[in-house]
Amino acid sequence: MKYSSRKISDILNKVKLICHENITQEICGLVGFSDGKYIVQKAKNVAKDTQRFFNLDPVQYLNFKNEHELLFCFHSHIAGNEDFSEFDIKMSENACLPFLVYSINTKKFNIYCPKYCDSDVNKIQRFKEKIWQK
Repeated sequence: MKYSSRKISDILNKVKLICHENITQEICGLVGFSDGKYIVQKAKNVAKDTQRFFNLDPVQYLNFKNEHELLFCFHSHIAGNEDFSEFDIKMSENACLPFLVYSINTKKFNIYCPKYCDSDVNKIQRFKEKIWQK
């Protein structure tokens, strides 16, 4: 199920709600842009250890990327804070895709942008500014 809105705050609130659906496993999903709206979609976490890692369903990832301008991948941290793990950073760098993390504990977001980024950095910057306003 996809959710769309023209407002970044609506998208961030939807990501929070998705992440709180199951606080015992890392939740993941995608955020994109299409027809003047931001799009968010929860993804299936196909990692073997969903309490410590996430791995997007590759078919879902490709379908989303074919239908929308992909901005970033999001996932929850069920323990700790919104800081990125070494694994998060490595995966973001390998994918050339920004990662948005939401901490269940602190209820805060963080965005990591890789050195080489395939996403629209201006749109990512708007999300950063909205996060920093809170």
